[in-house]
Amino acid sequence: MGFSVPSRAVAGLVLAFLGVALVLAPGHAWARGVSLIRDSEIEHTLRDYAAPLLRAAGIGESAVTFRLVNDDSVNAFATTEMRVFINSGLIIRAEDPGELKGVLAHEVGHLAGGHLLRLQDQMFQAQVTSLIGAIAGAVAGMASGRPDLGAAVLLGSTHAAGRDFLSFTRAQENAADSFALKVLEQTGQSARGMMNFFEVMKGQEVLYSDAKDAYTRTHPLTQDRMDLIAQHVARSAYSANESSLQDRTSFARMKAKLFAFLKPASQTLQRYPVGRDTSVAGRYAQSIAYYRMSDLSRALPLLDGLIAEFPRDAYFHELRGQMLFEHQRLEEAKASYATATRLMPTEPLLLIALAHVNNELGGTANFEAARTAAQAALTMEPDNPFGWRQLANAYGGLSDEGRAAWAMAEMSLSRGDPKEAQIQAKRAEAKLPAGAKERVRLKDLEAEAERQIKRRGL
Repeated sequence: MGFSVPSRAVAGLVLAFLGVALVLAPGHAWARGVSLIRDSEIEHTLRDYAAPLLRAAGIGESAVTFRLVNDDSVNAFATTEMRVFINSGLIIRAEDPGELKGVLAHEVGHLAGGHLLRLQDQMFQAQVTSLIGAIAGAVAGMASGRPDLGAAVLLGSTHAAGRDFLSFTRAQENAADSFALKVLEQTGQSARGMMNFFEVMKGQEVLYSDAKDAYTRTHPLTQDRMDLIAQHVARSAYSANESSLQDRTSFARMKAKLFAFLKPASQTLQRYPVGRDTSVAGRYAQSIAYYRMSDLSRALPLLDGLIAEFPRDAYFHELRGQMLFEHQRLEEAKASYATATRLMPTEPLLLIALAHVNNELGGTANFEAARTAAQAALTMEPDNPFGWRQLANAYGGLSDEGRAAWAMAEMSLSRGDPKEAQIQAKRAEAKLPAGAKERVRLKDLEAEAERQIKRRGL
């Protein structure tokens, strides 16, 4: 599957690193959905950085999902579904893994503090205040014969509700910062990176940044937060600690990979010049740049050189598989993906990529291999639509129409299409053999699809 940019909505209430005022804008891109980047290596790196922070917070590592957002702006946010989203722009602009860890620690603070659930209550109260104001305004306008009076009352109530809400969110942001500093201290990590990153954030604009009322501005809050961190850095015994070589290496690779995939190839080769930048991250970026230029004659030798140095690096083998797959060299791609999954058998995206290439090759043995790989991946990541698609294709290739329809129903539900899920579920019911274990799951699936249809008014 490799580095991919699918699009899907972000479910759940959002708490953003730059301020939760973002949730007040239902027309904003966050409310409509965001473009997510799926990459096994980057997600693994984020989980690795967050693991000690989650343990210090008393949160199970498997309870939290980390995803990357294809957005150049500097931001990160958490949702009520225990998901943390990091913008690609944040990683590209960060200069040190300590900066990124500070952001992750802040988002863990939101999750550990239950801020998102309490925020739902506060939003409800803000809506009630606005509604009461609207009713009072209408009554005042009718009684006085002056509709402008009603508008003034409504505006005042909405403004007051917004001020109360932003006051609440400031408290949540400060609490998340305090928690972040605590877990960084508990894990023996410096908060200096977090402090440095706040300098980058000073120029960031969020909702209400142009308002004259200080209650509806977030920049003073940012300064308050910076002061809090600076005080911690001044007294912490760990402030002089530097990021480990392993963390610096993984961070450099992550940045190089993102830059090379998201920026024009010419920019990548300027930033990571061939012949002058011989670092692992540099050669990684150069290989990706040439691959994006469809020049495998240059891309593969660079990547093969990295594999020769690091033969047990699954992600180099994965990228090789992606390059070969997209140039229709399927048997070679299959071998690279098979090596990657053998080295890291618990990475679902690698298994899905292996399933995909087996399905494209076709034939009974390959379809069976695709089924096995997709099943293993979906055990670990059951909400992956592309994984369900590969399982459906494998069953289809094996002439198992009932299970193919069931997998398509699962795919439709996981991608937020409950009506199509119902259609595929009906097909599965008609085709599955009596007593098939998938029939039990179908009942739950149909019930969930019906709930979603009613909840969304479809």
